[in-house]
Amino acid sequence: MTLRPLLMVTLLLSTNIFAAPNIVVSIKPIHSVVSNLTQGITTPTLLLTKNQSPEHAYLKPSQLSLLTHADLAVFIHPTFESGLKKAMDNLNANKKFIIGKLKNLHLIENEVRETPDEHHQHEAHHEHQETVNYHLWLDINNMQLFAKKLIEKLIEIDPEHQSNYTKNLNRFNQDLNKLKQAINQKISAYKTKVLASYANTFDYFTHAHQLKKSVNITRYHGEKLSIFSILKAKRIMKKTQTSCLLATTEVPQKRINLLTEDSNIQSQNIDIIGFNIPRGTQHYAKLMHNIADKVAQCLK
Repeated sequence: MTLRPLLMVTLLLSTNIFAAPNIVVSIKPIHSVVSNLTQGITTPTLLLTKNQSPEHAYLKPSQLSLLTHADLAVFIHPTFESGLKKAMDNLNANKKFIIGKLKNLHLIENEVRETPDEHHQHEAHHEHQETVNYHLWLDINNMQLFAKKLIEKLIEIDPEHQSNYTKNLNRFNQDLNKLKQAINQKISAYKTKVLASYANTFDYFTHAHQLKKSVNITRYHGEKLSIFSILKAKRIMKKTQTSCLLATTEVPQKRINLLTEDSNIQSQNIDIIGFNIPRGTQHYAKLMHNIADKVAQCLK
């Protein structure tokens, strides 16, 4: 009579001890990195599916439930994922992993400038202006530091799989080193050419690969394009012989045309999250290769 309940308790305890953590990740590129690090142990869940913007996402009850039941939820930063901020605030601090708050990350400050022409137009926007650029996954070095820190956290909450996590980290670091080399090979021939960016979105990519940049036409992602910005950017691009203008896929072609008309400047609209790339372990590498291909094509 006493053996059966004891056996049940033992089974329950052993199940809890060896259960792999339930991990939820906000956006696809980061989900891909986490998928590599947890391979063979657990499969992380992607929070924002389809084309949901992290800045304007409206979470369904099912998505909120995913966060509630997660052992660990991984985000970029509440400033970047402003649509998720309320949900983040409701999570226990021990269950949140915010990449943008890690020490030793390469973080790029947003450009801050003010002119009399712009003062009144942007006054309302300064209140919400981001001081740090959080498109940090576009620098592979940041993802290597993130991977190291995440593995430390995963081993802390799931020590039974320590050796598996360590092996995954070592393998993934090697993969990322190869990825850096491959991307450098794709764009090394164009490092003497000059590019411009519609916003600050590509700063991490251009800095990491030492690409020459003449101007960010708008100071931060989401800022409105003013006539002053257009005229100033066109002068700078002409003076520096800029040959390429990069923009994200959200920027309408009409705005790009305003900036490139009467010039030989090529343009590329690039999806920096990889909405159309299947989720999973290969997503991040495919995304970075796709960005490199489009940058090289634009600079040709």
